[in-house]
Amino acid sequence: MKKIITTAVLAASLFMGSVAFAQTQEIALPSAGLTPESPFYFFDKLGEALQRFFTFNPENKAKLEITFAKERIAEIKLILEDKGVAAKGLSVAEAGLQDNISRATIILAQEKQAGKDTRNIAKELSDEISPANDALKDTFKSEKSALEIRENELKAKIKEARRAGDATLVESLTKQLNELKAQKELLEQKEDEQGQDLDEQEESLDEQMDAKDEAEKKIREAEKERAEIINEAKEEGLDVPAEAFAQFDSLLVQAKAALDSGKYDEAKQLAKQAEKSLEGVDKNIENLKDAKENEQELKEEAEDQQREAEEKLKEADKESAEKIKEELKQKEEKSKEEQEKAGEELKRAEERLQKPESKSEEQKEEPEEQR
Repeated sequence: MKKIITTAVLAASLFMGSVAFAQTQEIALPSAGLTPESPFYFFDKLGEALQRFFTFNPENKAKLEITFAKERIAEIKLILEDKGVAAKGLSVAEAGLQDNISRATIILAQEKQAGKDTRNIAKELSDEISPANDALKDTFKSEKSALEIRENELKAKIKEARRAGDATLVESLTKQLNELKAQKELLEQKEDEQGQDLDEQEESLDEQMDAKDEAEKKIREAEKERAEIINEAKEEGLDVPAEAFAQFDSLLVQAKAALDSGKYDEAKQLAKQAEKSLEGVDKNIENLKDAKENEQELKEEAEDQQREAEEKLKEADKESAEKIKEELKQKEEKSKEEQEKAGEELKRAEERLQKPESKSEEQKEEPEEQR
């Protein structure tokens, strides 16, 4: 728990534990300490209120809120890892994170309105919160990967149970699989919502920066997002063709040209559009991944049906054998039809990734408005 001013709260903090700082690669997050899941979480909030009360300089107040925001991120990370996406305290920590960044932004905006130069402090705070936000995004991705691993394990167990003819186990495992899929959907929803909220809050903070610094940051973020998409695709065994980034590359070249020309607002908008275009690439990669998995699953299902029929034929009499062969023939025809559809969908997914949609007229016109 954070340092507390008064003796009483200090004693409580010693009882509950002090703040420890952990290094995760290049990202430093404070220890989560108490989380909203704890009945003693109010001590944490009380400590923050006291620190706000005894901090008078506006810049220090803004820095304090970013420190609190980083602790909220650490709390969210810990809750996701220990309790999962359905934990009650997750929403509390998420709301707290938005509040902390919002407070810092409001303080800087008020100082700017009063005629103070906030560019340097805004850059300093942005440089602090950006890697912490990246750590949070990585946490969501890690949790998603963990759920996908468990999902694949359950699918494998279901296949084994079906081969063994254990209907009760198949039913139980299928129920677990459905629950896991629901968790995955909720996690993806939370990831999208939190990511959007964080981007909006960070954008507000960045607006207090020098125009050139802000434009340079947006370009760096766009380039980083592109690299992450390529790396994640490789981890899934997918190669992303260069054509998939044609729109991104074009916009980023324009952004860098605008930056070199001193048109910082235009450079910022073009970099944002470039990063936005990556959403389509990411979606196409996900669709390709799903199409490949579906094709593989259908192939394995057909093999299982063939194996099951062969085992039944060994023990069947002549009349039963004819019936089994007829049933297998019908299943093979249906399976062939489904595999053909899956193959067509896979081909379409590959084509969409290789030939992404061109940028919209709205995207083309937006930079003109900024100039």
